[in-house]
Amino acid sequence: MGQSERRHIAGLVILVGLVGLLAVRLAWVQFVLSRQVVPGGRYTLAKTAKVQSEREVVLDSGRGRLLDRSGRPLAGKTIWTAVFFPESGAAAGGPQGPDRAAADRKEALKRLAPLLGTTPAELEKRLAEEERPYVWREKGGRQPLALSPEQASAVRQTGFDGLAVLPWTRRYGGEPVGRQWQGYLSEAPRTDGRGADGGLRVPLNGSAGLERTLEPLLRGVGHTEVYARVDAEGKRIPGTGLTVRTPANPYYPLSLYTTIDLELQEEVERLARQAGVREGAVVVLDAATGDIAAMASLPLYNPNEVSPEGGEWNNRALQAAVPGSIFKIVTAAAALEAGLASPGEVFSCAPGQEKYGLKCPPSAGHGASMTLEQGFARSCNLVFAELADRLGGERLEAAALTLGLGRDIGWREPHALGLPELRPLGGEQAGRIFAAGSRRDAAACAQTAIGQRDAAVTPLQAANLVVTLLHGGEVTAPRILRRAVFASGQTLAELPRHGAPSPAGRISPRTASQVLRMMRAVVTEGTGRSLRGAAWPLAGKSGTAQTTVKGAPRNNQWFVGYGPADRPKYAAAVLVQNVAPDSPPAAAPLFGRIMDFLAEREKTAATAEV
Repeated sequence: MGQSERRHIAGLVILVGLVGLLAVRLAWVQFVLSRQVVPGGRYTLAKTAKVQSEREVVLDSGRGRLLDRSGRPLAGKTIWTAVFFPESGAAAGGPQGPDRAAADRKEALKRLAPLLGTTPAELEKRLAEEERPYVWREKGGRQPLALSPEQASAVRQTGFDGLAVLPWTRRYGGEPVGRQWQGYLSEAPRTDGRGADGGLRVPLNGSAGLERTLEPLLRGVGHTEVYARVDAEGKRIPGTGLTVRTPANPYYPLSLYTTIDLELQEEVERLARQAGVREGAVVVLDAATGDIAAMASLPLYNPNEVSPEGGEWNNRALQAAVPGSIFKIVTAAAALEAGLASPGEVFSCAPGQEKYGLKCPPSAGHGASMTLEQGFARSCNLVFAELADRLGGERLEAAALTLGLGRDIGWREPHALGLPELRPLGGEQAGRIFAAGSRRDAAACAQTAIGQRDAAVTPLQAANLVVTLLHGGEVTAPRILRRAVFASGQTLAELPRHGAPSPAGRISPRTASQVLRMMRAVVTEGTGRSLRGAAWPLAGKSGTAQTTVKGAPRNNQWFVGYGPADRPKYAAAVLVQNVAPDSPPAAAPLFGRIMDFLAEREKTAATAEV
């Protein structure tokens, strides 16, 4: 073999070796990329090249929807918005030349800017700064600008190059709300090594409320995006058009129907703000079913901006607070059920009389004696201190547990929707009747009997207490989630109502009826007389609890009740928390305005049906 042949063979071996190394390298790159996930599947070399030649905007994260009881969106509403796709050579002109193209662009900017809430100069500046596709945001905000159908049509008619009007799924509105039960989303830790502008949507997980408790059901299978072909500079190639890419899964995302009445929820939030409530909660339950129709917590929060450290999203409707005299509902029910008192029995409330330090102020005008029904209506502490003596702590606590206080009552179901336990209302506090050992102390028992000392009740429990009486003593489990539906519209599961019975049994329908009549007397002749002019005849119980906040005396104002009194449709609890002791009453007036709204709505609906 000659020297020339040996050189050829050596060169061929080297070439084969280099090709082999290249093949190994390509296989390694393919393996590494295959471990990384992109929308629609794992990376391949072909997909990598395709992604590098595209720029996308996510239109829908693919997360499941939360709907009110009528199907109106609570989280996941689709809006129309403007999306810009910067084009290469946008001002280069066309058949008519660059001057005419520039003039047309200037005219389009002049018509487009007002529709987007900006000026032509600001819009031009933004277009010059942006190189990637982007959604036009609200002025001074982070949310995409929602366009009305008329605005969307006008934007399209401008004919502006590189602009499309597209449907975009907005998780929340931008206004503060009292829907802490709904929760919020936060960014999940990234695992792909990409930055926030790497072309992929930062994954979001539920961090509170239903967003967290229902996370396995709400988590989607991939997002919907619109993408454009781009050149080497990342700008859209004119004439290539836009393409929508979607997971096309017939089952997901799910739609989860709640029991919330969105119209009522919004009105409760509005009325609470109007009343100047800074801290507190309102719970409205359907009297017939016990379902949660509205639940508002204050202070309000913006789910788009809340942080886990902020704390404002805490749901005060599920947090226990000192109940004051609304607890007298429990004490009265316990005494009547045990046969230790009757509504017409006369008790002493002589001026200057005290029991365990409890007394009624002369301004209350209770008189030297009054019946149990009168003592309940006028909230006489001495009457209820006497009842506490007759009952004792153990019997009083047992009655409270029987009526749904001192324990979790929110709806829950084991092995529902594929979860070990479906419990939508996470973070619900059990409340308390007595601290350890104090139930045997007569003075502590008397204090608890009027809703002070150790007693703590959540607004949800307080509203449900009223429903329990309306149901003849049967404790229901308040439900906020009622149905899960596939993307195809097929029902995945109905979530039926059920009770929350106590091991100790229940009070009798007779006792429940007696207490309800006494609650009506609160409005006709007692502490709730300000509600006598309401649109519906109402019944309820007021309460004022003394607390201390950072060493300063404060009051919790309560009102719980139902309406209309002759054919109950709604039960509600209003808590105005941590106000100054000399603050004017706020809970009862707010309760009245909520019931007036419901009465007017029912009247309007009845008129429309005629």
